[in-house]
Amino acid sequence: MFETYNTILVNSFRNFKRNVLFSPALYFLFSIMMFFSILFIGFLTFFFIRNDVFVDVNDVFFIIFFIFLLKASYDFYNYFTKSYPVTYLLSTQVSQIKTVFEIFLVVFWTTLGLWVLFFSLYSFSLIISSISLAFPLLYIKFTFGIILGIILGSIIVLHYFSKKKYRLIPIGFVFYFIYVYDDIFSIIFAIFVSFIYLLISMKFCLDSFQFVNRKSRKKEKPQVWLANPIKTVFYKEITILWRERVLFSVLFSAVFMGIVTGYIALFGAGDFLPESLRFFASRIAPESYAFFGIYVLTIHGAVFVSLSFFLNEEKTLWLIHHLPVKIKTYIYGKALALTIPFLCSIPFIAYYSAFTKGESLLFLIWFLIFSYLAAIIICFPLGAKYVGKKSDILLLYSVSLLIFAVLGFSFSLNSIFKLFNFSSYFFYVLIILIEFVFLILSFNISERLLVIKYKNT
Repeated sequence: MFETYNTILVNSFRNFKRNVLFSPALYFLFSIMMFFSILFIGFLTFFFIRNDVFVDVNDVFFIIFFIFLLKASYDFYNYFTKSYPVTYLLSTQVSQIKTVFEIFLVVFWTTLGLWVLFFSLYSFSLIISSISLAFPLLYIKFTFGIILGIILGSIIVLHYFSKKKYRLIPIGFVFYFIYVYDDIFSIIFAIFVSFIYLLISMKFCLDSFQFVNRKSRKKEKPQVWLANPIKTVFYKEITILWRERVLFSVLFSAVFMGIVTGYIALFGAGDFLPESLRFFASRIAPESYAFFGIYVLTIHGAVFVSLSFFLNEEKTLWLIHHLPVKIKTYIYGKALALTIPFLCSIPFIAYYSAFTKGESLLFLIWFLIFSYLAAIIICFPLGAKYVGKKSDILLLYSVSLLIFAVLGFSFSLNSIFKLFNFSSYFFYVLIILIEFVFLILSFNISERLLVIKYKNT
């Protein structure tokens, strides 16, 4: 009983333990960053309360709800849809519905446990700040919201990756229902209905699993070896990005973020914020909205893509080691492939500048280049360190925080130089030249880490 459940939990624990033992210092650093990030949210709550800043709890509820929905979808996708060992489990005499339900239980308990851990740290920060809120009722509502998000996330994965995507239509009605009726009893009713639909969806579990694996087999075509090995690696990575629709996603994000941030920079954020926060928003410089948009594009088009270049090399790790190609050439090819996501991000500047009439155009161009180079410098050594391993939320979240700190520091430094009428052109050129030095150093570190990795395989 619960063989699949126990197998996945044991395997996940072993992988996590192996990763921690492989690089304990890095995981310790990531854990500390996660811990202080949650404490920061708690002290931010303290700031809002002490300054009488009103924040709608329902807005916070839906933000957390969708974050955990995405987390559950990601885990269910990895444990079921893209998991090759599941092929054996689904071919045994055990009921396929039972197997999928046990996978759902793994996602359910791990995600819910993560929520309990985060909320406990958040409550601890409030206790330190001597803040007392109506936690029992609020905690119950948020917990039920997390449970609903886990169920809906699993249903989305089961039907989104199948041919019959129209089965997702009932999910839209659930979203609309909890948006209109957001009390606890309505959420409990939505959980009951969604769970029934999840059980029904499990009868069609093979649709998404077979559909994704069929697409994977179609993609396995002989690769053409180009004369230049850098072009070969470049061609391979760009082909994957195109097939996975990553380039289209980055392009869409660039256009969307350009329009949204440009609109807010021109007309202000008053229409999107509570009355108590409009005073603070009116003091924010328009360039700050551009900073936020470029940061999101950097995470999407540079951080995630850079890490995936290495983390997805699990099957080709041994093959790459025996190819007649230098490891540094292999790294250069991957770095060259990132120029395409960068080009897909350029429309952000065009759409943002259309609202701001070209103000700070030089800064936008420089900051976009700086952000992508900074992401490559940070992500390539980390990707080489964990090449062939599965990505986890801790790694992605910590790298995102580190990128935010680097971009925030450079943005603040640029503002200080402007305040003292320092030459922006000299500053921009100097920083980019320094980044290129660190970029070469990052490539050398990545090469060294890959050499060590290959010797151990």
